[in-house]
Amino acid sequence: MSKRVDVAVGVIVHSGKALIAQRPKHLHQGDKWEFPGGKVEAGESIDGALVRELKEELNIEVTQQKPWFSLQYDYPDKQVNLHMCIVSEFIGEPQGQEGQPLKWALINDLQNYTFPDANVSIIEKLQAGEF
Repeated sequence: MSKRVDVAVGVIVHSGKALIAQRPKHLHQGDKWEFPGGKVEAGESIDGALVRELKEELNIEVTQQKPWFSLQYDYPDKQVNLHMCIVSEFIGEPQGQEGQPLKWALINDLQNYTFPDANVSIIEKLQAGEF
């Protein structure tokens, strides 16, 4: 079994919608939709990783965030620790800096998108209003 990867996940919510991004085809879980974020580097805090990743991926500056919940998930080929943060305020207009499509999706419609299996509990909690 490989080493677990810590991932900072930004659940960006605004007016009943959540910002989702489509993963490139060549990546793990490619073509599926996800909540933006990325790997926590050695010596980096979850908050620091989230701010860095959202700047790199979306070109936004996070100004308001709060820890939400964490979970471990084991894919057959990868093990992850996902650390979700609710991002409620930011500066800038989100743009896919790596060419990835972005969408403001209604929280109540998120089940209509294909997400990695690890994201199911995120969607369930969002739709239950637990954030």
